[in-house]
Amino acid sequence: MSRDDGAVPEDRAPTAALPALTAQLGQNKYVAAGSGTVPAHAVLTVEGHGLAGLTTHASSAEVVVIDCSGSMSWPSTKIAAARKAAAAAIGVLRDGTRFALVEGTDKARVVYPATGRMAVAGPDTRADAARTAHTLVAAGGTAIASWLACARDLLTADGQDHPIRHALLLTDGRNEHDRPDELERVLADCAGKFTCDARGIGDQWAATELREIAGRLHGIADAVEHDSDLEAEFRRMMRKAMDKSLPGIRIRVRLRVGSELAFFKQVFPTELDLTPEGVRTAERTWEFPTGAWGDESRDYHLCVTADPTGDPMGEDMQLASVALVAEGAGDHPAETVVSVPRPVPLLVHWTDDLVLSTRIDPRVARYSGYADLGRAVNAGCDAFEAGHLGTAEEGWGEAVRLAHDLGDEKMLRRLRRLVDVEDAGEGRVRLRDEIAAVDLNSVRVISNHSTQTRRPGAPPRGARPPHEPGPPPAAVPGQRQQGRRRKNAAVPDVECPECGRVSPGTARICARCGNPLPAMNGPAPEHTGRPGQHGQHGRPGRSVPPEQHERAQHEQEPPEPTA
Repeated sequence: MSRDDGAVPEDRAPTAALPALTAQLGQNKYVAAGSGTVPAHAVLTVEGHGLAGLTTHASSAEVVVIDCSGSMSWPSTKIAAARKAAAAAIGVLRDGTRFALVEGTDKARVVYPATGRMAVAGPDTRADAARTAHTLVAAGGTAIASWLACARDLLTADGQDHPIRHALLLTDGRNEHDRPDELERVLADCAGKFTCDARGIGDQWAATELREIAGRLHGIADAVEHDSDLEAEFRRMMRKAMDKSLPGIRIRVRLRVGSELAFFKQVFPTELDLTPEGVRTAERTWEFPTGAWGDESRDYHLCVTADPTGDPMGEDMQLASVALVAEGAGDHPAETVVSVPRPVPLLVHWTDDLVLSTRIDPRVARYSGYADLGRAVNAGCDAFEAGHLGTAEEGWGEAVRLAHDLGDEKMLRRLRRLVDVEDAGEGRVRLRDEIAAVDLNSVRVISNHSTQTRRPGAPPRGARPPHEPGPPPAAVPGQRQQGRRRKNAAVPDVECPECGRVSPGTARICARCGNPLPAMNGPAPEHTGRPGQHGQHGRPGRSVPPEQHERAQHEQEPPEPTA
């Protein structure tokens, strides 16, 4: 099991024990051999381990965009919370990070630095920027497209060649003061140039609009349910952004002759169709960019179609191989920075045994359930807004049943503000007499969110998944790794109270959300200072042993899938 201590190694390029990426493919390989093409589904789990140690080599740029339209002045707690949130986010910027603070009204204005370009984060600039944040005034309109265009111009200006570029966006309204279709045009131009996390506050913003912004820019949109929560939320988001240290990972899917790519989607932490973003690098090879990475876990749903004609029955056949291609950090090439796993195979085993072929891999089933949940939530919201209350109740009842089955407590909690739940397992609900716009937005905006869960017999979330060999065959981890697990068995795993990720008992900080973990032998450390540095007693995280990985022939084509 990898360790998520959150400590940063010495300021040097990794040498012997490299940080590592892992990849595990979950599927039911048994497929009914019918006539014509049939789909094969799999969920790919990719995790980063020990990447926090690369932050000293990471080159990042951040733009904080705060809605300062007139509506932010009422109630006054909104603009007050926004000032504190902006200052809090700036306060956790890593030294050397380029950054700017943007005031958003019916136009965008760079309020820090005064030069209108990017500042370099350090003790003095962070303090100056925080003071500027506390002077923000709410007056004007809402032109979100202009705000995003300003962030793009800052992050891509001459000399700003930082590989990790990110923006935080806060709004309490809709994009009302831009030209028609301007937001779509700007999003198309911004896509691939930076990522953006977006938050809505109050009850006048549009959940679909905010989710579209975050989705197109590979971020996460959510509601801030209480003004008093905003400061902590911005601090958490910026810590997560500062944990990104590997500029990029591309997922390479190579198909055998006769197989076709149906789709490739991110399904955790949010659903995001990456199929249109795939780059065809060879006749049967696709690469999908996934952006910057830290110590985190993401899941992807891969679907490949195949025709059983000519294939033998009762044998494992490889439809495709899936490989990870990592980018370097700073001046360090990828092969000196991170180890990657061997390509993993997507298999098919044609059979006429209905018992085998009708089984669904638990992870595939889980994310299919989340797709149904999102549709039910949105159907209920659409019906409610159209005045079809019976249909809304039916849709939200189905959403409650699915959220209950999936164990999604966050979604259930928000749905309970729309309906009184009589039986969650059966989906029996009654519409509440009064439903606030903020509660409607808070449910709709997370309709594409998902959660991971521990599968029966699987390692805890955050644990290193067992190595799954791909072509050429890789050795299964041996006794040395098992001995290490036995040695650490006395320290029980600990679950993050904020996001639910399970980490080793030696971890002090959650690698997913950056919050302190309940300590097994004492109180959790205070999360202060620069992100990735958790007090003078922090210890370097343990990397995945290099014998389980090959040191990235990062740009070399994986072996050809065999028929």
